[in-house]
Amino acid sequence: MMFAELDFEKFRLRIPFVCRMCGECCRKLSKVIYDPRTGKVYIEDLEFDYIEGVEEYKDFQHPIRIVCPFLKDNKCTIYQIRPKSCREYPLLTGDLGVNCPALKSFKRFLNAFKAKRVEFKVVEGELEPTCIPEEFLKIFKSLNPTKEELEAFMRLNKVEKSLNLVMTTKHKGP
Repeated sequence: MMFAELDFEKFRLRIPFVCRMCGECCRKLSKVIYDPRTGKVYIEDLEFDYIEGVEEYKDFQHPIRIVCPFLKDNKCTIYQIRPKSCREYPLLTGDLGVNCPALKSFKRFLNAFKAKRVEFKVVEGELEPTCIPEEFLKIFKSLNPTKEELEAFMRLNKVEKSLNLVMTTKHKGP
């Protein structure tokens, strides 16, 4: 899971990055290289002898970049073992010219909250939710998140009605 952790002195708020599965990053930033000299496909640290869809490149005389052959119906077929660059995109790398719609939404959420410190994180597995004031949830909902974004927000944050929030800056709406 990718998210930003925002520091508000007494509270930490986690804003999720939720991929829209448009597949544009896999088409435009693929780290897949087919080398016809060896007949192998390379992805960062991974090496494969044969991948469906790369046979059309057999006549090329040099390694070439191709759309990631692991992208099927805008989903990664090797998600559990995907390369590091895929695990970190775009939160730790930036958009890199893809025009990622999920990153636009994520930045809109970040801009609505004014935190002293923001840390971007990529974590495998489940996390214990952080406790946040109810006001944070209200602000997040006012930004019209998708169902998936709201669900991810609730997995990362637990609303505590007893927590008092003192906002030092005014909330900017959408």
